[in-house]
Amino acid sequence: MALREEKKLQTRYALIEAALTLMHEGAGFSGLSLREVARHAGLVPTGFYRHFPDMEALGLNIAAESCQTLRRMMREVRLSAQGGAAIFESVQALVVFIREQPLYFEFLARERAGGPPAVRQAIHAEIRLFVVELAADLKNWPAFHRFPVEDLAMLADLVVNTVIHLALDLLAMPNEEAEEVLVLRTTKQLRLIMLGALEWRPEKKDA
Repeated sequence: MALREEKKLQTRYALIEAALTLMHEGAGFSGLSLREVARHAGLVPTGFYRHFPDMEALGLNIAAESCQTLRRMMREVRLSAQGGAAIFESVQALVVFIREQPLYFEFLARERAGGPPAVRQAIHAEIRLFVVELAADLKNWPAFHRFPVEDLAMLADLVVNTVIHLALDLLAMPNEEAEEVLVLRTTKQLRLIMLGALEWRPEKKDA
């Protein structure tokens, strides 16, 4: 990568980190100003516009980047393991992501409900992609070959929402001991969902 491109990328990430840090300190994304973010990143406002046209574009970039990174991690786990191993490793991968990138997930947690409309919609669209990708991967598991598409989507939705609740709780964990209990509970919940699904009998459509 050329030095100029590398510096541009570093500045772009500095703006992202500035926004995430300011949010962590108490401001919602809607409450951030372009000038404030630029100043925190060590730039003048005109420097911001070299990377993002406006604050909404910055928010959309953060949402896409954080979700795409997590989706890639989770899918790699599912492609390398199935059944109970995939459940355990998926939960562990999520914990690692949150501990390594807490500000990114804090952004997703806060803005999926109370952010600007475009950012909220982008986050919800990314979450739906989690469901779509998981349903597609489950179809390749021998245990779920017989499942119709709509039932796989329903199962994937249950799993994704359980994982989201784990992530939200992890952000508020006071210590590692409490985290361990939560991770164990979530792993059991996911196993229960998957084992229950194996007993599911898809409804027969009317002839």
